[in-house]
Amino acid sequence: MSDCYPIRFEPIYRDYIWGGTRISEKYGRKTQLNRVAESWEVSDRKDGMSVVANGSHKGKTLHELHKTMGENLLGKDRSFPTFPLLVKVIDAREHLSVQVHPNNETAVILEGEPKSEMWYVLDSEPNACVYAGLKGGVSREKFTEALGTKKIPDLLEKIEVHKFDAVYVPGGKVHAIGAGCLLLEVQQNSDSTYRIYDWERKGDDGKPRALHHEKALEAIDWKASEGKLTPKKMSSDLTHTQWMAASTPYFIVQRVEVYSHWRIPSHPDTFQIFFCMQGEATIAAGGVEEILRPGLTYLIPACCPAGEIRGRCEVVWITLDGYR
Repeated sequence: MSDCYPIRFEPIYRDYIWGGTRISEKYGRKTQLNRVAESWEVSDRKDGMSVVANGSHKGKTLHELHKTMGENLLGKDRSFPTFPLLVKVIDAREHLSVQVHPNNETAVILEGEPKSEMWYVLDSEPNACVYAGLKGGVSREKFTEALGTKKIPDLLEKIEVHKFDAVYVPGGKVHAIGAGCLLLEVQQNSDSTYRIYDWERKGDDGKPRALHHEKALEAIDWKASEGKLTPKKMSSDLTHTQWMAASTPYFIVQRVEVYSHWRIPSHPDTFQIFFCMQGEATIAAGGVEEILRPGLTYLIPACCPAGEIRGRCEVVWITLDGYR
């Protein structure tokens, strides 16, 4: 059996106070949790490590694959201490906290991990929104004055979102995912989060959750930046249509609607991750064929030759850019 094939991992579920039930209901996931806030689909974290669920690597961790396969997994001339991306499905029954992550520069100062992320909307309830970035004219002084009050959300750009929308949140950008959003989140492999405001909410223990104002003020990038992205059609024919959702310094995210079949390109310089949004098909690479249905995620190592998706489905397609 091939060692280079579409790899699927056991999902890692997280139960946070703001989570809902759509991940288990929409994708037929079996879990003992009454609510699932996040499903970590591809993760090389000590507190949430992906384990291979199929093929010749079954039972191995993603970190083991990263160590043993090296460039065959990551791509030519790429080297990272851990797998560089973390991919999650997020179900927000309630608003997530207003927060910020450090960027490459502030992470060094704050002794954290840099985190830029992108949200791809899988589904949304009416009036669902996200908050991304500060409104024009909001200075550090004005923001600092609002800390500890209910005024913080009024200083943020509120963006209504719908299925297929994409929002890029670079490190340093204040943000919050709003209630009613079901998202695929693609991010740098990091868990550095500085919580600013939590909607006057109490945790499951009845106490307010911790806030991190001092670190947040150091991490915030006070310059305005782009919010919701505009998809760009890349190619289209009788077999498929392909859109660019986000091209960032750390990852590229595209959507491919497959009508009958689509050739997965050979990408020796990057791994490829596919998340199935809807439909049913097969995904084949390295002589191995797997079922592709809503909610399934596959990692194709860089060493794989060209493959194919055959059937009718829509997938989110994730690759690396110049990140090394």
